[in-house]
Amino acid sequence: MYNAEKNLQVSVIIPVKNGNKTLGACLRSIKRSYFKNIEILVVDDHSTDNSVEIAESYNCKVLQSSEGDGANRARNFGAKNAKGEILIFLDSDVEVRSDTIQTIVETLETGNVDAVVGVYSAQHRNENIVSQYKNLWIRFSYLKSPPAIDWLFGAVSGIKRDAFEKIGGFNVELLAHKGHDDIELGKRFAQANLNIALNVDVEVEHLKHYTLCSFIKNEFHRSSGFAELATKLGETTQSLKHGFVNVYPVFIISTIFTVVLIGILLLSIFGKISYWFLAGGFGLYLIANIRFLNYLEQARGLFAMLVMIPILFLDHIVCFVGSVIGVIKSFVKIHTKR
Repeated sequence: MYNAEKNLQVSVIIPVKNGNKTLGACLRSIKRSYFKNIEILVVDDHSTDNSVEIAESYNCKVLQSSEGDGANRARNFGAKNAKGEILIFLDSDVEVRSDTIQTIVETLETGNVDAVVGVYSAQHRNENIVSQYKNLWIRFSYLKSPPAIDWLFGAVSGIKRDAFEKIGGFNVELLAHKGHDDIELGKRFAQANLNIALNVDVEVEHLKHYTLCSFIKNEFHRSSGFAELATKLGETTQSLKHGFVNVYPVFIISTIFTVVLIGILLLSIFGKISYWFLAGGFGLYLIANIRFLNYLEQARGLFAMLVMIPILFLDHIVCFVGSVIGVIKSFVKIHTKR
């Protein structure tokens, strides 16, 4: 069992590529942690800004990822050079709370837990509606997940070193912009009968700012990557019942139903069916997503919730397109290997 009183050392590994807008805030928050026996390793992935200078100003151990591009290569390189018995992986665009690292350590001390995943806080300093929606959706999806999960979250995860080394680390072939570079490691944890716990008390604030264009791009790549991985693992159909990773079943079903709604809209416009069908279909769509909408209203108020409904609808459209392309890519790769 890990015991902080026995001079346990924790290694915090932060991959960074041109993260000068948020890296300083990330490092400052770590320095304020209650848990003090921490080494911070910032692994620079060929940044062209002053990320390295920022890391050096906080007396961190700065490593250059010379083996190739990608957050997973940087994470593995950081783990290879880390001294800690516990490896904590953070993205450079998050701020930890004072108790985040302490809570990770305590969770790994409890029972048969090999890794722990945290969540984004409801707080988000970027006030634009797209950033607020995205942050709250991720938090809501995590809150709906069971305590025992089969995926990892690169933005805030703690892993016992022996478990990390046993499983072989992150897959360096997977890229961050595909959205599944980190979660795939959790699938291998589950296959090896290693246990991952989701602890909603482990919170970080996500500092990422989304524009409408960057949001659409992010959701497209994310859904494409998730669908490709789900197809590869044979979990495509069961996702309708159990969800996939943190994507809960209602979101997946609503993504499919959104295309039906668009079809009803077109038929209504061309006079093939009554607009009452469209109204009824949209009513069913809102009912299906009522729990998430209630969460948005509780978190940000009625007006913000109403404004976020079109963004939710857009999210489903983009995710449908991305998912179809992801499934096609997966099948092409499977048949090409044959």
